[in-house]
Formats: sequence, C-alpha cells, structure tokens
Amino acid sequence: MVALSNVRFSKHNDDVRSTQDALIAAGFSIPQGATGVFDDQTRAAYAAWQRKLGFTDKQADGFPGCASLTKLGHQAGFEVACRHPGAIATDVVRFVKNTNVPKSEATAQGFAVTACEMTGAPPTWVTGVKNRANLLTLMFRESSFNANAVNTADVNAKGPVQVDGARFNCSRGYAQVTAETFAENHQEGTSEHIYDPVANISAAINYIWRRYGDISRVQQANPNLPPHPY
Repeated sequence: MVALSNVRFSKHNDDVRSTQDALIAAGFSIPQGATGVFDDQTRAAYAAWQRKLGFTDKQADGFPGCASLTKLGHQAGFEVACRHPGAIATDVVRFVKNTNVPKSEATAQGFAVTACEMTGAPPTWVTGVKNRANLLTLMFRESSFNANAVNTADVNAKGPVQVDGARFNCSRGYAQVTAETFAENHQEGTSEHIYDPVANISAAINYIWRRYGDISRVQQANPNLPPHPY
C-alpha cells in the first residue's frame, strides 16, 4: 500500500521509492535511481507519466494526484490510499481559542518549524523556497500572525455558531483553514483544536501538498506576488 500523502515533493520515504521503482519500470528515466527522495528528477519522470496518461498543462506538472498514482500502482502492482491518514470527522473539530500566544513573527516561525517537522515538509517552506514562497508570508497575509484570527465575513462563514462565537466553517487560526479543510488534512499526532498553532499550520501544509503540490505554486505564500486566496 502506497499513501498518496507520502508521495510529495521533497519527501523521503519508502512510498516515494516504490513510486520511483514503478516509474523506472514503466520506462521513465530517473538518473539517480530509486533513492526514496522525491526530487526534481522524480518530478520530471512523473510529469512524463502524466503526459502518457493524456494529462496536459497543470495536470501534467509532476505532482502526483490520486488518479495518476492509482493508475501507476495498478501497473506496478501496488494499491494507493488517497485519503489523508490523519483525517478526522468534522464533528470532532474543536473551536477553543488559545491563551497567551504572542502575535509575533518569531512565535509564528517556531510553530511553523514544528509543523514542518510533524508533516515532513522541508525547512525551506519556512525560510523560503527558490521563488521565495514561504509559510510566514502566507500566515502574515492570512492572520497577521494572530493564532486566534477568525474570518466571519467571507464565503466560508457558514454553518452553526460554535463556542468561539463564529460559524462552523469560518476560516480560523494562523493559516485561516476552514473546519472542513482542517478535518480533511488533519495531521496525525496533532490536536483536534483548529486554533492550535501546530495543528492549524500542519493542516494548511497538507492542504497545500494536496492542492498545489508544492508551496512554490501558492501565490499567497509568495512575497513577490500580490496577496491571493489559497
């Protein structure tokens, strides 16, 4: 069984190695071989696989999706688990705010580093990747480094009012994730409280991986580009 959540850019694990073995067996070149590290060579090989399947443009960007990885698994003889392993039910999400969390970049950075360690995201997601996109830019734009931030006015502000006084699916916390996004992308080993800094940022990281493939593709995280919802 290969977990889609493990086959992500910059990750290093056996599921990446199985994917690389499958790509090589299918005739796609990875010069360094099956190292278990999802690097640029692996991304290029995977993009070639996507093109073989008929995907074009952004659908053939080298970042695995459920459909393309499942087809590769069928060919190579392994099954693919597409559901995030840490996902929780939405009725388990809790809405109690933090106490005594300073509104500062240094504090937010510490939580972001821990979230990267929990999720396996590279440290450069905090310091900045090649195009300078980083979590701190995203968090500042989303919440001004306020761990208790909640948006009660955007299109997500729907559902029953919770104990924090906001509707169920309002965007919350450092990275402004909704309850549905938090539950679907919840990181195993973190709190079920949506305002919890590490849990909140970890869910955002997992969401970015699933939707964009890499933080470099998130405009809201790129200080060279104007703010844009992610």
